[in-house]
Formats: sequence, C-alpha cells, structure tokens
Amino acid sequence: MKMHYVALIVLFSAINPLIGQDNIVLSEGTLKVGGLSEDRFYFGLSEGDALVFNIEEVKGKKIREIEILEYPDNSKFYEFEEDQIKDKSITILNTGIYMLRLKNSALGARICRYKLTRIPGNPSKKFNSTVFWETKNDTTYYTIEEDYLISKDTAVINVVPHKVERVHSLMATNGLLNKTTIQVTLPNNTISWSYYLGVGEDAETIFSEAEEKAVKRKQQLKASSKLMNALAGLDFTGSTALASLALDGFAEFGAPNKADNIQYWFIPDYDNSQLFMNGNDFYQFDKGNGPLVYKRMEQPNSGTFYIGLFNDNVTEGIDVHIRISAVTVTENWGKQPVQRYNVKIWKEPYLKAY
Repeated sequence: MKMHYVALIVLFSAINPLIGQDNIVLSEGTLKVGGLSEDRFYFGLSEGDALVFNIEEVKGKKIREIEILEYPDNSKFYEFEEDQIKDKSITILNTGIYMLRLKNSALGARICRYKLTRIPGNPSKKFNSTVFWETKNDTTYYTIEEDYLISKDTAVINVVPHKVERVHSLMATNGLLNKTTIQVTLPNNTISWSYYLGVGEDAETIFSEAEEKAVKRKQQLKASSKLMNALAGLDFTGSTALASLALDGFAEFGAPNKADNIQYWFIPDYDNSQLFMNGNDFYQFDKGNGPLVYKRMEQPNSGTFYIGLFNDNVTEGIDVHIRISAVTVTENWGKQPVQRYNVKIWKEPYLKAY
C-alpha cells in the first residue's frame, strides 16, 4: 500500500485572512487516489476552531476509508465505503496538526472533489495552518560478539615418513603381483603436500644427499629467502627436503645413474584403486614413470587417496621408497566485542507560531 503525504497551505486572500474572517478555505480541488493506495493531507488547526469538509467521488464510486485524525493517530471522524461526505463539521479541542486520510482498496483510481474549510474559534488570533516538516534521527548503539583470527599455526606433517613397498616382477609366482596400492590419508587443514618415489638404493642415496643440503640451508637461515624463513619458523620432524618441496616447490634431488623404473598413478578413491588392481579403466589425478620422482601438490587437500604402483620388469622385483609430507595451516579464532549502531531517520510535522 503506497501513501502520499501532502501538506495543505492556507489559501490567502488579498486582505489578511487571519484577522476578521470567519471562514478560511484550507484547500479545495480535485485529487486522484491511485488504486491500492492511500493519501494523507496535513493541516494545522487551533483550539476552538471548527473544521468543515466536503468530499465527493466524481463518478459515484465508493471510497474505502475516509478519516479525519488528530496527529498522529487520534481519530475524530471515520466513514467506510462512502462516495461522498457533505458539510461535515468537527469541533477542534486541541491546537495541533490534523490530517485527512483517504484509502482506496480498489484496483482502479478514485477521482475526488474536496474542500476543507476552517472556521476560527477566535478570528482575531493569528494562526498559520501550514504544516512544515523536520527531518529527525535517532542513533542506538549495541554490541555484538564477532569472530576474529588470533593466529595461524603452520606445521609440516609426515604423512608417510618412509615406506618401502616391494613390487614383484611380471613373472613372479605363488600369487605375487607386479602391482600394488598404498593408502594415504591427508591430515586436516592441509594446504599443500609433496611426494617422493624412488626405486632401489641408488635413489635412496640421492634422497639422503638432498636431505643433507636441505638441512644445511635450514641451519644457515638466509634472511632474504622466504622459504628459509618459513622453514626456520616450523617445528617438525622428518624430511626437510620434502618440507621444502611441500612449502615452496623447491627441491634438489639428483638423478640416479642407473635404476629400475616404477610406473605410478595417484588414484582418488578405493573403488578406482580396485579397478586398477583388476586391470580395468580407472580415474587418476597424477601419474608418471621413472626411477625417482617427486612433486608438490595442492589438490586434493583432504581425505584419502591411493598410490597405484606397477613394475614392468619381466624378471626382477623392485623396492619402492615412498615418502609424503603435508603442510597444514590451523586457524585459531576468538571472540571480541564489536560496537554497532542503527540510525533511524524520519520526518516529523510541526507548526510555526506567529
């Protein structure tokens, strides 16, 4: 329901109408009240005045509500479903602001011819019936509890510290297979992780050399290195080389002169790992083939996955060294009081005194 607020201005004659004149026309004319809407007309009256008003719907259609009120909500006259009001007189007991309210609940508009007349109780007393409007506001304050980040704790977790997995040859007997899977579960709050797969002792020698280099870098703590600062601030056990790889993708692994290769796949779930073991098509999110492989990963960062290993050597089984490290960031949250406020803004009518 929309509303229109209209202040009525006294119609002055050439001679001062406030002195020595019995009848003062506050407003007169024709207005349109839209469908499903409400119009309000404001005017001032003085104690002892009489208000006379006439209203007529020009086509004889009913007006849902016709009401005269003392502002803000003291009803002085009310009619329901009328098409006209003729010469209705109301005695004014209190000086103040009054309004004519017209409500149309029909879809179609109502065209109304109206007239509002003030008969002063004291014709010699000056009185201004014009209604003025003042913008006011009121601010209320309240406090809420708001979450805030206290700190972030970064840690390097050895998910698979060091696992040696025997993968048999193609010609292996007694039910031994040339393929296998390893289950891996990432810790909560993982943001990145790294893996290392190496075949045989040659690959392990290269890993040990890379580990020694990483430990020396950590001890030297070059201030200009973002990676070294990150490593220096962590409390962890396990592979420094894999921690470096997981944090910033930096690693110094060499390549073995000669070694057997391993084919591998990172498989997203158990069902697909069984498809791999049964020789069927399966889904994977990373794969490779070589004697020594390593990589930094950001996805997946939660849950359990599987590593599928396959040995294509016809006669010789291989030992695969597996290491996985994960970087976790745990956020520590607290509560703190925060002040908020609401501002209520409205317009309030008033009369000006002479």
